Amino acid sequence: MLDVMEGGPKLRRWYGSDSSVGDGTGASGDENGDETAAYGDADEADEDDDDVELNLPKTSILVTNADGALGESIVVQLILAKASVVAACEAEQIVGAETRFGPYVNVVSNSMSAGARLNGVRAMVVTDALEEDLLAACVRRGVKHVVLVSSAKSAGGGLFPSANEKARRDKTREELAKRSGVALTIIRPCSVKSSPSQGREIRFGQGDTLTGEVSMEDLAEVCARALTRPPKPGESLEFEVSNGAAAAERDWKALFAPLVIV
Repeated sequence: MLDVMEGGPKLRRWYGSDSSVGDGTGASGDENGDETAAYGDADEADEDDDDVELNLPKTSILVTNADGALGESIVVQLILAKASVVAACEAEQIVGAETRFGPYVNVVSNSMSAGARLNGVRAMVVTDALEEDLLAACVRRGVKHVVLVSSAKSAGGGLFPSANEKARRDKTREELAKRSGVALTIIRPCSVKSSPSQGREIRFGQGDTLTGEVSMEDLAEVCARALTRPPKPGESLEFEVSNGAAAAERDWKALFAPLVIV
C-alpha cells in the first residue's frame, strides 16, 4: 500500500499501456447501449433525499466491503490501474479507509442508501453478502457490469470461516445476480491464501472442477482484469481461478479467450 501512495515501482508492475480499467471511457469497456432488464421494483426510484441521483459521469467502480482483506486488495489493484474507485465501508471504518487509500479513492459508508453509494458508478465488485436493495439500485441507476466473487466447490470452508467467506459460499447470491439482468461476471476462487503466489501461473476453469489455491493478491488482480471484459446485459461469464505450481508469465488475453459466456 505504501508503494501505491508514494507512486513507487509497484505502481507500474503490470499496469502499463494495456491498462483499460480506468480509462476515460469507463471501467467496463461496454460499448453497447442496451438497457438492463427490470429487476423487482427497481424502476421505482427511492424518494429519500440521500438517494437522489447526482448528475455525475458514470465512470467509477464500487468495491463492497472495502474494509475487508479481499476488498482492500481489489481497491489497491484498481488504484494501480488508475481507475476511479468508490470504496464502501462500515461507518466506523471510514476514517481508517480514508487514511489508507488517501486521495485515490472516494470512501462511502454502508449506512448510506444504496442509490447514494452508486452515484457516478459504472461497475461494481461484490466480495461479501449481496444486498438486494443495492442490486435493485444497480438496475435503476444503469450500472453496466457486476463482478461477483463467489467460491469454487473445492474451496471448502476451513475450521473458522469468516462471515465474508460464508457469504461467498452462498450460491443464492449468484442466482439473485443473474435474475437482475445486469451484465455479470462470477469469479469462483479455489482456497484463498493471504500469502503471495511468488509469480505462480494463474489458471482459469469452467465446470467447477478446478482445485488448489489462489493468493488473495492474484484473485484481486483477476477481478480488476475481469472488469475490462464485461459480457452483454443479461449474460454471465462464470469461471474458477487458482494458482498453478510453477512461475509463469501471465497472458491475460489467452486466459480469458476460451471462457464461454452463457
